[in-house]
Amino acid sequence: MKVYLRPIGLSLLLLLAHLSSLAQVVPSDTVPPPQENIGRTLVKGGPAVPKDSLQVLIGDTLVVSGDSLLRTAHSDTTKGKSTQDALDAPVKYHARDSIRFSVDLKKVYLFGDAQINYQEIELKADYIEIDQETKEVYAIGVADSTGKIVGKPRFKSGEQEFNAENMRYNFRTKKGRISEVVTKEGDGNLRGTTVKKLESGAYYIRKGGYTTCDAEHPHYIIAANKLKVIPNDKVVSGPAFLVFEGVYTPLVVPFGWFPNQSGRTSGIIFPEYGESPSQGFFFRNMGYYFNFGEKIDLALTGDIYTMGSYGVKALSNYNKRYKFRGQVEITHNSVRNGDPDFPNYSVLNNYFLRWQHTQDPKSNPSTSFSANVNAGTATNFTNGLRVNQNDYLTNTFTSSIAFEKRFNNSPFALRTNLSHSQNTQTRNVTVTFPDISFNMNRIFPFARKNAVGKQRWYEKIGVSYAFNARNQISTVDSTFLTMNTLKTMRNGISHSIPISTSFRVFKHFTVAPTVTYNERWFFQEVRKGWNNETQQAYTDTSTGFFSNRDVSANVNVTTQLYGLVQFKKGAIKGIRHVLTPTVGYRYAPKLTEMEWGYYGANGARVSYHPHDLSLFGRAPTASNGAITLNLNNNLEMKVRSKKDTITGFKKVKILDVFNIGTSYNIFADSLNLSDININGRTTLLDRFQVNFSVTLTPYAQDTLGRKVNRWLINETAELTRMTNATVQLSFNLIGKGKASEYESQRGSPEELAMVNAQKGAYVDFNIPWNLNVNYNLSIIRRLQEDEIIQTFGIHGDINITPKWKIGFMTGYDFVRNDVANTSLSIYRDLHCWDFSLNWVPFGGNRSWSFDLKVKSAMLQDLKLSRRKDYFDY
Repeated sequence: MKVYLRPIGLSLLLLLAHLSSLAQVVPSDTVPPPQENIGRTLVKGGPAVPKDSLQVLIGDTLVVSGDSLLRTAHSDTTKGKSTQDALDAPVKYHARDSIRFSVDLKKVYLFGDAQINYQEIELKADYIEIDQETKEVYAIGVADSTGKIVGKPRFKSGEQEFNAENMRYNFRTKKGRISEVVTKEGDGNLRGTTVKKLESGAYYIRKGGYTTCDAEHPHYIIAANKLKVIPNDKVVSGPAFLVFEGVYTPLVVPFGWFPNQSGRTSGIIFPEYGESPSQGFFFRNMGYYFNFGEKIDLALTGDIYTMGSYGVKALSNYNKRYKFRGQVEITHNSVRNGDPDFPNYSVLNNYFLRWQHTQDPKSNPSTSFSANVNAGTATNFTNGLRVNQNDYLTNTFTSSIAFEKRFNNSPFALRTNLSHSQNTQTRNVTVTFPDISFNMNRIFPFARKNAVGKQRWYEKIGVSYAFNARNQISTVDSTFLTMNTLKTMRNGISHSIPISTSFRVFKHFTVAPTVTYNERWFFQEVRKGWNNETQQAYTDTSTGFFSNRDVSANVNVTTQLYGLVQFKKGAIKGIRHVLTPTVGYRYAPKLTEMEWGYYGANGARVSYHPHDLSLFGRAPTASNGAITLNLNNNLEMKVRSKKDTITGFKKVKILDVFNIGTSYNIFADSLNLSDININGRTTLLDRFQVNFSVTLTPYAQDTLGRKVNRWLINETAELTRMTNATVQLSFNLIGKGKASEYESQRGSPEELAMVNAQKGAYVDFNIPWNLNVNYNLSIIRRLQEDEIIQTFGIHGDINITPKWKIGFMTGYDFVRNDVANTSLSIYRDLHCWDFSLNWVPFGGNRSWSFDLKVKSAMLQDLKLSRRKDYFDY
């Protein structure tokens, strides 16, 4: 029901007469106190309801709403006059408990979950008083039976929202006065004892402040006696103090200015300051942030030390919605150690480039472009101004920039790629560009378009094609950008055409024959010889067009054998063994009879091949006909499970994979039987990952440790001997937490991508603990002494309390008897602040850092940081 009221006595009487048919109307000269009606007590000092009022008893759930309570007509056709103070829109209201009308004062009183709506303005409180004459409303909370104030006013105007103890607002002038206000501005909120709202939307605050803490009693606040807020622009204050837990600190500024625009804005990045024993006083991470809109930004920052070292960084994020997103980071730092007047003075310049680019798959399903670039000087993460622990432990950096085009409704695809690999230990750099591949997926040229009946054998014949053109440079980083690098360039083109099919014989055997033709083109050839005058070997490289080719054929026969053992009693119902044997034959003939070599020192013949520089290999120098044998084993059991309410059983894998493979070359003149390779993988208790491999040889060895064509069993009692073996054990234990809730808290896909890209910068308190353990053992048999690598590593984190987290990483090298790189991190969630401590106690990256900072990005420069880097020890 909607009730329309006009500020004239006749309209009010008509309204009351209408309401009398719907509710009990009680005229009263002495209206009882409000609390007797709604079971609540007004706040001390709250308004009193006049005696000349009418009370509408509504009950607890029925809601009465009204339109135009404060609205006066723009023109009164009955009396022929206009009202000057008319409102522009209806004022809608409702209350849960009761509504009272004062005839003489022309006021309306709303009790219990009262709400008023006028245009974009919304006001909620447990008590609201409406004045028809002045177009003013007054709102306040009430005390419940325990004395707690509930239903405090909440005022919303557009994007602005206020929580207050009490407030007055005039709909006509659009001005208001609010007491004990809390309003959200950006990432934080403003608080004040008294607030005056202007018609322009700006408002003044007295005895207030700004904080990003959302607690009822904030842990910190930047307090000021006077503040002015211009929505979507800025917040300006007079002298401001930093207050912690109600205690004023000596940190004071003559004025405050806080940006209040929605979204990102350009501005100064304030630096971190401190002192380094070896580099002097410093300012770190100072610079400027440029916001070029929603699609791209740029942050230029720098570090400067009084002893001469410096660093600069450019970081840019770009994003085009539904198209692509990426990040580019370029850094340069110059580390200066010692005094320029002393001989031990050194200058080390480092550069590094990071680029990540991903394309939205929906933007163009047939075309994709991606980039992941990590390239720079080898010492950037070991001897730079800033050393990240994860980067410090990485000795290989790789890059890839790829473009792929898939041709719709065809088997063809084109891909171009630039790849880069860099080893920081050996200083070797390999760059491959361009790397172009054009592939045709398998097609069946003999298949019928409209197949009827059983598929014929020749319809299963498939043909595919692969083209690859590649150019590669491999050198050391010190000569990478020199002309000598071009001399190491190698390039070539390869073609591969495999033709294959498969069919069943005797119902249980699968036969898969394949014929493959390979051709390689390249543009460099090697010639080697012996110089009798210098008594040295020489190597000449000639350029031109060269090629080689080979053809091979192989056939494999595969079947499966099952073994099953069942138990009538006990927890184990049965154990199943699946054996997949594969027997094959591969033949690759020698297509040329030419041999290359020269006679060197003492007339000894030295063989070589002129196609050794080919990127895609060379043609076989001897015919190969190998019989291959591979045994693939899988072992699992079925046990009773109370959790499975349907079957009552669950499968448990004993061995995921256990392979045994070897081959015999019937064309070789010696060492016909290849090494026996054994490898396996299993998972124990759904947690422990076990990987192992062993290589055995049946041949004996000479005094130099070389394999010779003599059976080992003829010289020893052993059938085979081990040449190498590896064992890897690992397990990951994660405590049950609120992972799904954590995922939802991350927000948008952009934020989730940022978290995944920089997981080390985020702490997840929803996972109570996490433990990763790994053990590696590698043995390579040597004639004199075995080469053994045996390491143990452990890392993880644990929540000591819901707000304390400790992370750790360490390990041990059993061969060197040395502790591996170790680090300890402590994190404390201080609600609106973060505390973190990172410590690397020993090693080349020995360092520690301490940070206490505000969580919100709005006040990211409000922090305390101390650190000691590796170059200070």
